[in-house]
Amino acid sequence: MAQKELGVYISGSSEVDAECELVGRLLAEMTPSVRWVIKRTPRSFEHINPDLAQLRRSQFYLILLAVDITAPMGVEWQAAKQGGLAIMAYRHSGVISSPAAAVFARESGLCWQAYQSPQEFIRLFERDLITRLIEGTPGYGLDLADIEDLSRRLKALDEAEEKARREAEEERRGAGRGGVILPAE
Repeated sequence: MAQKELGVYISGSSEVDAECELVGRLLAEMTPSVRWVIKRTPRSFEHINPDLAQLRRSQFYLILLAVDITAPMGVEWQAAKQGGLAIMAYRHSGVISSPAAAVFARESGLCWQAYQSPQEFIRLFERDLITRLIEGTPGYGLDLADIEDLSRRLKALDEAEEKARREAEEERRGAGRGGVILPAE
């Protein structure tokens, strides 16, 4: 049986290293039957061009924007757009963006998903990627077992999110606006 291979190209400056590390861990665990190829924006000190050939071979393009946009992220984004890749855009809302990053975010036309921490980002990304993998089948070459596993994971994510939401509501039902507390009998 031929091994399935999917690619993710990540555009991001060095300030999103933690997010990129989490992507690698997630992909290593998500679909054991898939060989994932992850390529990333070259670091500024590497003085090399982006791997646009690998970008074009990838199925998914992930752009992470935090404080600043650095070269060659704009070139990568244009290549992904021209190549018709599935684009996933995330913006760290817990930082103050540089003027260049703010202009890029506004004028790119991308639908940015905001996140506050690397952990929140990876939860959002996992849900987004699983949904795209399920909706894109058979285009991504996943078999029925892969789809069933991904569907179970998506359901588990939904249940965990619903549980967290209910727990947060329970915490807010106290006497924050005043009340009478009765003794236990």
